[in-house]
Amino acid sequence: MTPAALVHCPTYEPAVVDAAVGEALGLLGGLERFVRRGDRVLVKPNLIAGHPPEHAATTHPQVLDALLARLCDLGARPSIGDGPAFDWLARVAERCGIAAVARKYDAPLVEFSAPVSVASARPEVLKRFAVARAVAEADVVINLPKLKSHRQLGFTGATKNLYGCMPGKRKAYFHFARGNDDRDFARVIAAFAYTVAPTLNLADAVVAMERDGPLGGDPRPLGALVASADPAAVDAVLEALIRPASEDSLVLNACRALRLGSPDLDTIELRGRPVRELAVADFAHPYLVGVRFSPGRLARSVWRNFLITRLGQSPR
Repeated sequence: MTPAALVHCPTYEPAVVDAAVGEALGLLGGLERFVRRGDRVLVKPNLIAGHPPEHAATTHPQVLDALLARLCDLGARPSIGDGPAFDWLARVAERCGIAAVARKYDAPLVEFSAPVSVASARPEVLKRFAVARAVAEADVVINLPKLKSHRQLGFTGATKNLYGCMPGKRKAYFHFARGNDDRDFARVIAAFAYTVAPTLNLADAVVAMERDGPLGGDPRPLGALVASADPAAVDAVLEALIRPASEDSLVLNACRALRLGSPDLDTIELRGRPVRELAVADFAHPYLVGVRFSPGRLARSVWRNFLITRLGQSPR
């Protein structure tokens, strides 16, 4: 049985979040079970675009703050990384409140650009993946996703958030190359997540996003944090909280098909609150539109990421 923690966190008030993060980590044995003094810890929030925290498009800065405080207390060396789909990391982080937290704890912001080729966790999907060098070189990777509806994959949580560890234009490429079959693309997402193999996952579902996520949906208070060493276990708990149609849980279904992690509640030792206390029956799920990018949209994404990965220039 895979341990996972589900705790109640009704608001983003600092003391409330700090207590909830501490409870979630404590239910898993404490942060010291995952991090040692001196470790280079790469924290991967969801920084899709530069929206303010109240839009619920990105990981809330207060959750990051509570985590970084504990990492610094342990004597770890944290950094914060992502490769935003829209705009340059420094600008996105500034607009969504993450940059202020980074400055508070002297944690560098790391744009995921330089690639490293690594063997895939599931070579039947793809033999090798390109992973951001900062991720590959970290001693510990902590995944800090945001629960959101997702018009292409049903919902996004811990497993999908790790796709952001793929640098540059490659993310857009797979939308095009493996996008004829949504299930095939979901298998790429799942295989990549377990290639990254994060040490810990802590999902922000205090205020989720429903309807037209992952960017244009509506905030939906859920009051939950979910933590586990296994991304699929986190997503299984998130799935139980919002109850999508089973066929719309594309990434979790891919984990099941590939025998990755613990994507079902009956394989999870859930600690903390029972799901029934925090689950909602009326979460507004999106209408799925398919994962394949149009050629024009792909070309724009590829060009933007070419500038980042090859020229080191910020798009204007």
